Amino acid sequence: MDAPRPAAKSRKWLRRLHAWCGAALAALALLFAVTGFLLNHRAVMKIPALDRREAVEVVSLPAPPADPRALAEALAPALGIAPAALSPRIEPERAVEWDGRILRQPPRWTLVADTPSRAIRIEHWTGSRQAEIRLARPNLGLHLARLHMAIGTGPGWILLADAAALGLAFLALSGFWMWGRLHGPAVRLALLASGGLTLATALAWLAG
Repeated sequence: MDAPRPAAKSRKWLRRLHAWCGAALAALALLFAVTGFLLNHRAVMKIPALDRREAVEVVSLPAPPADPRALAEALAPALGIAPAALSPRIEPERAVEWDGRILRQPPRWTLVADTPSRAIRIEHWTGSRQAEIRLARPNLGLHLARLHMAIGTGPGWILLADAAALGLAFLALSGFWMWGRLHGPAVRLALLASGGLTLATALAWLAG
């Protein structure tokens, strides 16, 4: 019996890799497919799956904090997070018109911490002894959508999502190559590839 040719061996291993990669990525691909559909149609279809419960609380501070980090250290323990998880943003002092008069609005500090399961936003006006805390908890649909967008996820999830993206790219290319080897000459494969690329480019251009 003749030994298998190198090309046949290569195709055999490519089919095996394609199959195992598809099986390994099935759950993640389903997650990104479902959440991507919900995100694409959330506004037009008013899908109730993407929702959140939001609570607002105004808390008193023992003294005006010296800087955003001091504010984070004062409030983070009660929220069950580390002070470093709160990212600060400072809105500088500016002039505003109020009742026909020009007033000086003090700087505003905003501290934000995001995870897929909740979003925390703290606002504080410099010099005040109060801070407003907004805590939003997404439902399951929005939680999955936030995973899709990698909102508040750690480096582990981002690496996993990157690996899934590369795996899906491999599935697309290997599947396309195997289809071309089984169902027609290279010219037909090139025409299909060019047509798909042209259609995708046209749709992207029409989308703005």
